[in-house]
Amino acid sequence: MTAALFPTAMTPRFGSSLMAMLAAAVLFLLPGMAHADDGLRSVTRLRITVATGGDDLRNASHAVAAIKYVGLSGNQLTASINLNNGARWPDWTSHSVTMVTPTGMLLANLVEFSIQFTSGQPDIFATGDNWNMNAITVTAVLDDGTEAVIIQQADNYLHRFWSDHDTRWATAL
Repeated sequence: MTAALFPTAMTPRFGSSLMAMLAAAVLFLLPGMAHADDGLRSVTRLRITVATGGDDLRNASHAVAAIKYVGLSGNQLTASINLNNGARWPDWTSHSVTMVTPTGMLLANLVEFSIQFTSGQPDIFATGDNWNMNAITVTAVLDDGTEAVIIQQADNYLHRFWSDHDTRWATAL
C-alpha cells in the first residue's frame, strides 16, 4: 500500500488557514511598505509634497521645511530645506521636493515636522504675501529602500500662512 504524500482533498479548515497565511504575507511583506521594525531604520531622504489652495505662494516668498529629530548622540537636531527657493507656486498646484537627510536620522527618533513661511515682496509696491496650503504628504525613504508615509494631511485649507502672523505650521511625529 502506498501512502499519499499530499492530501487529495483540502478540508475547509486547511483552506482557510492557507488563505489567512497568504493574506498576511501579502499585507506585511509588500516591498516599499513600512514594517513594524522600521523604527530602527535610517531615514536617507524625505519626499515632501505640498499642494497650494486658492491663494498662491508668490515669487520672492519662501517656504522652508524643517524636521526635528533626536540624533544618535541623544541631542535634538534640526534639518531643513527651502521648498520653493523663492519661486512662485500658483493656485491649485502640487509641488514635490526631495530632501537628503543627515546621517544618523532614525525613523523612530523623528519629533516634529514644520513649514516656516517668510513673505517676500517682489517690488516696493507689493503687499505682503499670504498663501493657502491645502495638503501635505511627507514620505520617509529608508536605508533599505522601503518607504514610510509620516504625514498625510489635507483640508480646504489645511493652513493659511499670513505675511505677519501664522507663519509657521507644525505637526508632531
